[in-house]
Amino acid sequence: MAPPVKQPEKLRIGFIHPDLGIGGAERLVVDASVSLQNLGHEVVMFTSRHDPKRCFEETRDGTLKVHVLGSSIPRSLSSTIPLTIIFSILRSLLLSILLILSIHWPEPAVFFNPLAPLKPFDVFIVDQQSVSIPLLRLLTGTRVVFYCHFPDKLLSGGWEIDIDEKRVERKKTGVLKRVYRWPIDKLEEFTTGQSDIVLSNSKFTSQVYSTVFPSLAKRPPRVVYPCIDVDNYQPSTTKKGKGKGKEKVDPEIELISSDRPTFLSFNRFEAKKNVALAIKSFAKLRDDGLVDEDEFDNLRLVLGGGYDKDEPDNITTLQSLEKLCNELSLRHHTISSTDAIPIPAMENTQVLFILNFTNNQRSHLLSASNTRGLLYTPSNEHFGIVPLEAMSCGIPVLAVNSGGPTETIVDYTQSPEDGTGFLKSPNPTEWSQALSTLLHLSDDDREKISSSARKRVEDNFSLKTLGKELEVASRDAIGMGNINEVIGDILIWVSAGSIAFAAVGLAVTIYVLNE
Repeated sequence: MAPPVKQPEKLRIGFIHPDLGIGGAERLVVDASVSLQNLGHEVVMFTSRHDPKRCFEETRDGTLKVHVLGSSIPRSLSSTIPLTIIFSILRSLLLSILLILSIHWPEPAVFFNPLAPLKPFDVFIVDQQSVSIPLLRLLTGTRVVFYCHFPDKLLSGGWEIDIDEKRVERKKTGVLKRVYRWPIDKLEEFTTGQSDIVLSNSKFTSQVYSTVFPSLAKRPPRVVYPCIDVDNYQPSTTKKGKGKGKEKVDPEIELISSDRPTFLSFNRFEAKKNVALAIKSFAKLRDDGLVDEDEFDNLRLVLGGGYDKDEPDNITTLQSLEKLCNELSLRHHTISSTDAIPIPAMENTQVLFILNFTNNQRSHLLSASNTRGLLYTPSNEHFGIVPLEAMSCGIPVLAVNSGGPTETIVDYTQSPEDGTGFLKSPNPTEWSQALSTLLHLSDDDREKISSSARKRVEDNFSLKTLGKELEVASRDAIGMGNINEVIGDILIWVSAGSIAFAAVGLAVTIYVLNE
């Protein structure tokens, strides 16, 4: 038996994440990085996209060290033939190659080793894009932990998931899409399996992973739940005026503040998040007579989340949601944090859209005394960090009864003593009835839910817990066998990669010939 690998007391850890924007996956990697930093480890983040106007504060204010590599490759080919996943693979490979050359190639730093001299790492933590894992292991001798939010092959659309029956099936899709996705899906399965340790964000994701990656089923992922820093979810709504001892309202907060009873929904503006469910359920409070007209006019629904003007899905989703508000006769207004001079909403606005909300705005909405509940609308969500954010502030959560939220939310109907919200089918009628219940909770019941929600997060989903579990996974990876074992598999990786890149070449050739 080989002697155990001697490990340093404090590790040097590299995080590799494709796009450090605003979303659940980004919130996780940021919190994960901070949690490991808090334990004394050195953390460096690598990404191929980081927009200071669309990111979490910790990646902008110096809390975390961030390097952007691989951004010279476009994110898609064109609006008509995007080939987004192909270009995501290429950007990931370029990022990894530049990182590897920066470690091995001596100074001076030039275009092919831009970060030289870059000290080696004890372990890499990679998420979302697995294609670079064999390269990192082979050419740096560094162990790799892969964090699986959800298999990318399922995120491509066209799949039905019924985990209770252990069924994950592709719906009827065109031959071209199947041919296009086959080598990419095989490449994902192979390269994911080349990681030393695989983690997943929930038992649900772990079950799905083992079902859709049959060759990896004998080594199911270790579940490490995303966690949050409870201290970050405290009110931050005022600032003192200079020299006068008075308090001045933060303009960011003033823009969105209201005393009216409010429901929240935080999600990226993507079709799969099904934010329309929140709007339809909200309108049915009025249409089904669950509240009288005067009470309904005094209610507000705030829909906030990440919005990327370069993502067609974000654009069409927001447009469809605004159109839905018009169809349901709901007064709505849209605010963007990137606007030079944002226009405040009218006081009688019923649905407020907030694009790329700031930390202060999020904290204010989650801690406001008039917030009645958070609506979490995706079905089969991999985990869902937003319900934890709400529960840490004592806010009841209404979520779809599938996927990760079933592991974080305790249904108050089933368990009144420690319930933290409600789990319902994605049906507007069921949801509107739950909204009515949330509106009309007694003070004692609301306080009971609030107390249970805070306790559940503190006991099970604290940042300290996340840091310790990631540290254990990292040390377990470092302590594994000889790195040279990957050499025998590199030919398979090259073969699978060749198939994928042949598809790219063919698609690009067809595109050029058609121009």
